[in-house]
Amino acid sequence: MNIIRKLIYVLQKESYDAGRFLSFVYHNWRWWSWEKRQAIDWTAKAKALYFSLWLLVIGLIILFFYFWHWWGFLLLLLLIPILPVLTLFVLLLFSPVDYFLKKLIIRRAERALLKTEVKVIGITGSYGKTSLKEILAIILGSGFKIVKTPNNVNTDLGIAYFILAHRAEIATSDFFIVEMGAYQIGDIAQVCDLVHPQYSFLTGINESHLERFGNLQNTIRAKFELGERTAQKVVLNLTDENVKDNYSKFKLPDYLGVDERAVSDIKILSEFAGLSFQYQKYNFSTPWLAKHNIILIAMALALAEDLGLDLAKAAEPLASAPFIKNRLEPIWNAASQLLVIDDSYNGNFSGFISGLEVLNRARGRRLVITPGLVELGDKKEERHREIARLYASRNLDLVLLIKNSATDYIIDEFKKIGFSKYRVYPDALSAHQDLGAVLRAGDTIIFQNDWPDNYK
Repeated sequence: MNIIRKLIYVLQKESYDAGRFLSFVYHNWRWWSWEKRQAIDWTAKAKALYFSLWLLVIGLIILFFYFWHWWGFLLLLLLIPILPVLTLFVLLLFSPVDYFLKKLIIRRAERALLKTEVKVIGITGSYGKTSLKEILAIILGSGFKIVKTPNNVNTDLGIAYFILAHRAEIATSDFFIVEMGAYQIGDIAQVCDLVHPQYSFLTGINESHLERFGNLQNTIRAKFELGERTAQKVVLNLTDENVKDNYSKFKLPDYLGVDERAVSDIKILSEFAGLSFQYQKYNFSTPWLAKHNIILIAMALALAEDLGLDLAKAAEPLASAPFIKNRLEPIWNAASQLLVIDDSYNGNFSGFISGLEVLNRARGRRLVITPGLVELGDKKEERHREIARLYASRNLDLVLLIKNSATDYIIDEFKKIGFSKYRVYPDALSAHQDLGAVLRAGDTIIFQNDWPDNYK
């Protein structure tokens, strides 16, 4: 096994954060077991670190044997536990060049974007960013030419690369929709300095990435960086308490506040066919399953109306919209008569509740497979005990738990309340391999969240 490759992989998964990297590697000594679920992204930075670290290690081995001859074998044993430190040493050596090249790429992208007349719409929040991006593209796409950042590209450097690679398409578009993520205060501000948004959306704020932000107030400050740097108008989800209670504390431009009063006559369509509802005088339907998408659709419609779009044009593309991958995506297996609801990209407590509401519509057995939630900080135990009570209250037929540092809280709470319909697996691979023996025709199973390799 290539230990150096594994170290670079974990460093990349930790976003090159030195503290988190060291904390992980020295609390998880089985280096050879890393890189199970995902694969390393061989960027130029990753390649440079990989080959440089190999050169450093080979150089140290040569020095050991040159000065200490066969005693060098003992020194090699000492080299293994300090490999993570050597990895960071190489990262430190590269940091000035890395910083310069990153700023150069971002500056080039900013200049390329400023040469266009495209209007930028920024989207951030603790949840729903990607869903809203897709919704907004569908609705505005019924009357405007739209370009959007792909998949989970939501950092300043990733967005800069996208701008440079798609500058011609962006230059001929009316709107450029940009998803913005953050792990700390200042991340969203940096993206705003690159794209200079005219419009923006705040989907909601919760405990996602609380471990990185430190506390909820830091998360709130970070998310409102987008609104404060928006030139024309901000659309706020006022059904979210943390948005509703805090937006007046920040210097926002004109804003549109959207809450549950914006929609009416919400209906759940049978056989997992989606939802229908009314927005003002217009009737809409969508194949998407979760009720929480309706407020996101209403937010997109609010901006579309403000921009002068005929909302009637959006009804048909919204009704025929594709499912958003890994976000309450229903997958029907006709051969085995099973319905899988893939919600593996959902990483917040509110999303778990929404997913169980969808699962509750199933007629046959209802099953859940989950590793729990990550980056909850000091809320970790509290939230996982709540998840256990939530599962028990829904009288699920079976809960499949993937073992990790949070599982014991769920199991302990199950035992306290007398819920016994669960199984525990040592890892995701074992759980997935056993599904053939667990599932029956007519079952519906939801996959709630999926832990990356760098979480235990």
